[in-house]
Amino acid sequence: MSSLSISRLALVLLCTGSAVMADSFSTVEYVKVSQSTPIMTTIQEQVPGEKCYDVQEQVSSGGGGGNSVVGAVAGGALGGVLGHQIGGGTGKTVATVGGAILGTLAGQNVANNYGGNTPATYRTVRRCETVNTVRTRQVLGGYTNIARYKGKEISVESSEPLRQIPVTVTYSY
Repeated sequence: MSSLSISRLALVLLCTGSAVMADSFSTVEYVKVSQSTPIMTTIQEQVPGEKCYDVQEQVSSGGGGGNSVVGAVAGGALGGVLGHQIGGGTGKTVATVGGAILGTLAGQNVANNYGGNTPATYRTVRRCETVNTVRTRQVLGGYTNIARYKGKEISVESSEPLRQIPVTVTYSY
């Protein structure tokens, strides 16, 4: 055989041997959990509530100023009669009109101040409004599960505490 043929044969055998020896397989091993710690999460939520208070509200008397109208009419008539008693000729007419005007103003003023206007009345009314308060609370968010595998710590989060953690192990040969 030539040296080229021997080299080729050696190369083929080397490649074939390497392919045979490069096998691997995987398996799952279960490692016992040594500690499960709850994970707490803080949440904030708005809670609606009602705040009520009492206020004083004026009650309308329904009179609408009727006393001042009556006082103005009565004062105007009385002022006109008194004015008519003064003067003579055209002065009598001027005195009558002036007395009526002054009597109207005086009668309205007297009715407003002394005419028996009822004092304002009030009633208590309950008013309520919605107010939001913020409430903070802790809720369970899950668990941190800890185990040791071949001297190393493994940590897995889950919704419930675990008894075992699955570990995929690959062996090559």
